[in-house]
Order: sequence, then C-alpha cells, then structure tokens
Amino acid sequence: MKLRIAAFSAAAVAIMTAASACGSSSGEGSGEGSGSGSGATITWNMWSGDNESTKKLEAQMAVAQQLVPDVKIELQTAPWTDYFTKLNANMASGKLACITSMNGQRLSGYTAALTPLTDEDLKVAGISRGDYNPGALSVMEHGGKLYGLPYDTATMFLYYNADLFKKAGVAEPTNTWTVDDFEAAAKTITEKTGVKGFAVSIDEFQWLSLPMAKAGLQVVTEDGKLDLTNPTFVKAAEWYSGLVTGLKVSNAVPSASETTWDPGQFETGKAAMIIDGTWNATKYTGKDMPFTGGAVRIPSGAAGPFGVALGSGYGIAANCENKQAALKVLGALAGPKVQAVIAQQGGYPAQLGSQPLYFQALAADSKEKLTAAFTSAFDGASAQRVTEKWTQVTTAFPQELVSVYAGQKTMADALGGLQQRFAQ
Repeated sequence: MKLRIAAFSAAAVAIMTAASACGSSSGEGSGEGSGSGSGATITWNMWSGDNESTKKLEAQMAVAQQLVPDVKIELQTAPWTDYFTKLNANMASGKLACITSMNGQRLSGYTAALTPLTDEDLKVAGISRGDYNPGALSVMEHGGKLYGLPYDTATMFLYYNADLFKKAGVAEPTNTWTVDDFEAAAKTITEKTGVKGFAVSIDEFQWLSLPMAKAGLQVVTEDGKLDLTNPTFVKAAEWYSGLVTGLKVSNAVPSASETTWDPGQFETGKAAMIIDGTWNATKYTGKDMPFTGGAVRIPSGAAGPFGVALGSGYGIAANCENKQAALKVLGALAGPKVQAVIAQQGGYPAQLGSQPLYFQALAADSKEKLTAAFTSAFDGASAQRVTEKWTQVTTAFPQELVSVYAGQKTMADALGGLQQRFAQ
C-alpha cells in the first residue's frame, strides 16, 4: 500500500452515474463470460507508481492465474496520484473494473460502486472471516457491510538514518521512545551535523501520525465526526508545525504539489528522520539505501503508545457482469498463496496465517529489529476512523500545511478552516 494524496473529482456524481450503468455489456472493466466463470475475462484495477511495483503485481497475478485457470485475469494500473481520478471516470462511464482495488481510508466515498460481500460470497471466494485478526476486515467495512477483502495491513513507523545519529553522538531510537526523546534527538542532530533532524510532511498520515500520537487521539471521533479542532490535537499539531517555524529541525515543504517531498529528503540524506508507512520498511532498511536505515514505532505522547491500523483491499464492482468469476479471482488474489508472494515482496499480509512469512523473508541483519518494530507498532493500534468527506479533507491538507510551514497562517486557523468546510 502506498498512501499519497489522490485528486478527487466529483465522486458523488460519479458514483450515482456508475450505479445507473451497472448493465454495461462491454468495455474496460466489465466481466465477460458465462455465469460459471469459465472463459471469462476479469479486469483487476490497481495503483502502481513505477515498473518495480508493476512487476510485483504481475508476479501476484501470475500466482492467482494458476489458481483460476478457467478465468483470464487482466491487470490495469495507474499511479496512486491518478488512480482515483481514473476510478471516478470509469465509474461515470459504467466501466469500473470487476476487481477494483480500494484504499480503506477512502472506502466510504465509493461504497455505492462496490458490491457488498455476503458470507455466501466469501464461501465462493474460498475465504473465511477467521483468516484475519479480529477487526482486520474493518478496513474494508462500512455501515456494517463488507465491501472487499484486505490484502495488507499497515501502520506508520518512525524511520531513521543511523549514520547521522552516530555522527551526532545520539543513541538510536527505540520502540519505547517518547515525543520528547524525538524532539531532543532532532535538535541535537540538526545542531551537530548541519543536516535537519526531521522532515515534516503534508501528506495525510505522514503528517497526522506524530501529532495524533502526541495528543493520544484520532481526528475523527468514535461516532464518526471530524474533530480537527479538538484543543488537545490543535496543541499537538502546533508543536508539529513548530518543528519548522520554531525549532527549525525541519525545512518547510516547498509547495503543495510536492507530497513526496519528505521521503525524498530522507532517502537523499537531507533529513535524519521521517514518518512513513510500514510498507516501506524493507526499502528504508535495505542495502540499496546510501546509509544504514532503521525503523521503530511512532514515539509516544503523554497518554502512552498510540497507533492507527491502515489497510487496502480488493472489492467487486457493482457493474461487474460476472460476479461468480470475479469472486473466484478475488479469492485467489486475497488468498494465502498470493499473500505469500506479497510477504516475499516486502508487504505485510492481511491474513493471520501469512503474516509470519513476512518476517521469515526479512534479511538476517534487519530481521530482529524489524520484527520488534512491527510487534510494537501493531500492539494496541486501533482501526483508523474516517468521515464521509475524508478524501476531501486529505486533499485539502497540503495547501493548508504549506501555508502554515511558510508562516502565512497559524495551525489553529488552518485546522479551524478545514473543520468548518468538511464537518458533517
């Protein structure tokens, strides 16, 4: 899973149009063939930002194809930044792919375009609810209905450049680090190495995670209401922006279009720490990095350890003409054999029985530390809550945050404006 802000365009209108176009007989994304699935072609639409990512998906598809030899699987991809724009266009024309990949944090805006999965559907797919940890399916649930099967489970890590920590004479982060530990290390590294201790973000969870951990709360309440102006969160968010404007342990993100600015700073050695997803754990701690990289859970605030569980999965389009064939493909893509491939590729599988394979596939020199980081990060993590307008909120984040980092607006004003615009 790769979480980067996607453009959002008239989703509500598109969904309504898609719902009326469920009878489409041909074209991109429609499932064709007999009701039994034999001879059908099922399109799988997924995001992919580069050739390496596409090759990983092709490897997963090859295994799934062996499991459903009577159904042809076709993979269509779009970069994450374009995926939801294309998705909206496909919905508007009634050509949503039979197997449509969905980020759990955006599911609430697309449920009308997906088919709810019943227990009988899961039986056809060969999947059991017991294959997952309690609550793991919640990333693909909305309103008490299951709209897809997750292929991965994720949370956020603090990644660090161990070489810069050593140069500054600072002990490496641990899974019991606090926000105060983080701040002290960032200041010392900045002062002693001339390299910024941290790189702030403008992208959804890359920026939200640290203030939420400091505040000990999510920005959506348990009853689904946007809570950006919660005084405790506002204070924590002001501290976060102060890393740029006050402590100056981070540079400011130059523009709202540079949603991948922070990982770029980290990968090129211009920042000692960033917050990013567990899906990048093997990359940031691998041998291809120009420094020794490490990962630990998000530092704790005064309320103790805090984490949010994320995930993505695959659903079946409401306009799919061959649901039986789609269910077979869904079961193959979400099943244990493809989960094993995902683990070998560095993804953390969603199915309980497949998760140990991830740790078995880790390099020997990082296995112990990453296993400890994953164990710690998921311990007590709660499912991430969203609102109906969450996609609009996250799309608006970058412009607001850039203005805050540039000193043109206070964090309180930015959060207050977003709350006023997008509260239910």
